[in-house]
Amino acid sequence: MNRSLIACMMLLGLICQAAPAPAAETQEVFKRFQNRIVQIRILETSSGSRVALGSGFSVSRTGEIVTNFHVISELVHKPQQYRAEIVYFDGHTEPLKLLNFDAVRDLAVVSGTAPSPFYFDLYAPPLQQGTRVFSIGIPLDLGFTIVEGTYNGLLENSQYEKIHFTGSINHGMSGGPAILDDGRVIGVNVATSGNQVSFLVPAKFVITLLEQTHGEAGTVPLLEKLAAQLRENQKQFMEQLLTRGMDTVNLGPYLLPGKIAPYLKCWGDSDRNPDDLFTHLSHFCSSGDDLYISGSHHIRFLNFSHDYLTSQKLGKRRFYNLYQNYFADNDGHFHAGKEDVTKFSCQSDFVEHADLTMRTVLCMRSYKKLPGLYDAVLKVATLDNDRRGVLSTVELGGVSYENAVLFSRKYLEGISWKK
Repeated sequence: MNRSLIACMMLLGLICQAAPAPAAETQEVFKRFQNRIVQIRILETSSGSRVALGSGFSVSRTGEIVTNFHVISELVHKPQQYRAEIVYFDGHTEPLKLLNFDAVRDLAVVSGTAPSPFYFDLYAPPLQQGTRVFSIGIPLDLGFTIVEGTYNGLLENSQYEKIHFTGSINHGMSGGPAILDDGRVIGVNVATSGNQVSFLVPAKFVITLLEQTHGEAGTVPLLEKLAAQLRENQKQFMEQLLTRGMDTVNLGPYLLPGKIAPYLKCWGDSDRNPDDLFTHLSHFCSSGDDLYISGSHHIRFLNFSHDYLTSQKLGKRRFYNLYQNYFADNDGHFHAGKEDVTKFSCQSDFVEHADLTMRTVLCMRSYKKLPGLYDAVLKVATLDNDRRGVLSTVELGGVSYENAVLFSRKYLEGISWKK
């Protein structure tokens, strides 16, 4: 037999013999640390029916447990309607007490009624990309499960710092730990985009929240605490937007706001079919990350879009109707229910800037349960030509009234002729 063929067969044999080793190690990791994982159940108070499930993990001898804010959010919004319990690995249950939360980072600290002899250590220093990580939780209420994956560093240019984890985090695993093989927690399961693209909250934010928990008396009403966190969050981001320069993108003869913050994701497209009656260029930017407030209310901080329309084939009236239809289109990206927000109140005006005349409509609605916070929509249409124009729409979520007005003014100043 050919020597190279023999060598190849021997190599394949070695690979086959080594293949089961990672699985065996994963099993050992799970066996060593499974008694530190819990399931969290949210129950309807009157019937005792389960309405939501998540995971959590012990982090102290005194019984503190970490999970996601979105797992326990109904306890903040409707404490009379919902209660929660902790199910430990051995099957016994205890009532859940909410100690603290950080809605911006999607974290919460809870506890049962008894101390815990088994708990995880938290690990915040940086890791090398490619480090093996094990995510543990209870997917789809199917029992305690471990998933082996890879640490792929922090997400680049993300509004909120997250770890990119290559592994399958599924529903129900939210709030569970992502650990190294020695049991140190490097992050908390929080979300997935499918196809083994998942995300973790870095452990350093858990450490900070636990320090705050130990130093707080816990007397602030929960909704007031939530509103304060969101107001401070928007303040930080709006200060950055209001003080930095306005990057621009050009569509036709216009300069318009472009990638005005590093965490924005922007796309563009065009429709230039010669058989069409008009040309359409578009540009869209979004902050991408949503803050989970409740099952019916998510906040997307910033979206904006531009539509440049021009035509040499349509008459003035037909182009005006086309332009007006685009301007009236109001398919927003907000996610909120009637119990969360008021109706929009709008104010229309005409603005002169940089030799441009623009029609503007600014609409705002307030958050019913979270005072001082608003959603805002600014719509702009240039009025300089009968057969061309730019329509621009801005959506701000969870901002103060003052910041919405200040940003709208700065945004309008970012629209001008291309020099």
